[in-house]
Amino acid sequence: MLDTVGKVDASVLAVIEELIDQCVLGSALACETSLSTNSDALSQLREQKFGDGMLPRLYFADVQTGGRGRQGNHWVSPNDALTFSLVLAQDSINEPTARLLSLAVGVATARAIEFVYAPVKCRLKWPNDVYVAGGKVAGILIETSQAFTDRIVIGIGVNVIESPTLESPDTTAMPQSLFAATGRRLSRHEVLEVIIRELVAVCEERLEAPQSILHQFRERCMLTGNQISFLESGRESQGLCRGISDNGSLMIQTPAGLRYCDSGAIRLVRLRG
Repeated sequence: MLDTVGKVDASVLAVIEELIDQCVLGSALACETSLSTNSDALSQLREQKFGDGMLPRLYFADVQTGGRGRQGNHWVSPNDALTFSLVLAQDSINEPTARLLSLAVGVATARAIEFVYAPVKCRLKWPNDVYVAGGKVAGILIETSQAFTDRIVIGIGVNVIESPTLESPDTTAMPQSLFAATGRRLSRHEVLEVIIRELVAVCEERLEAPQSILHQFRERCMLTGNQISFLESGRESQGLCRGISDNGSLMIQTPAGLRYCDSGAIRLVRLRG
């Protein structure tokens, strides 16, 4: 089932309908404008607007005016950006592999971009920012509802032609468009279809072959072997990134010893020039 609000890009609607027909998606809501697709998804979760049979459920917006990211970042997406959220069942929320979800979503997004823009290669900045040619081309925000912990909301923004306008620019993660990085002007619907397929596939892969997800992330990790600085509990520390542990933590060699940071403990990671 596909619901629309306003006048939505016809090419995108055609892709969504195909994904529903092929049972890749269970349902979708496509809007001309949205404050935040993640907020839309969480709101409908709380209001119990859809059941299990409608999952995976896609929320798409032609224009997103109040997108949210990690560390409280907000942005306004241009008309040709790809902004969407995907609601999935999270049956294994208490299993160790649940901690790999953030990395897995980054891997799925990178794989999709590499497929569509071949032979481009993506780099991943832990836990899941996607970079091409030194600039951030995609950001990811994963959220859950306290009332429905067996559901996950994956929000993704991809800079297809232009970069978003940031309300509070983060100089450690300057955005870049895929068009600027590759010189190829592709349409959003071409990117959307592949990312959705990869997201659905990687969530199964995370459960069945977690070591494969770790291997694919490590191959693309842009922090490994670099000196980095990070904020933890309000204090800045420095160290050498030793890579990703088997449970998805970032390993940092500091003067005090080897530290293991997870997404809940670390606020910022940046390359040091």
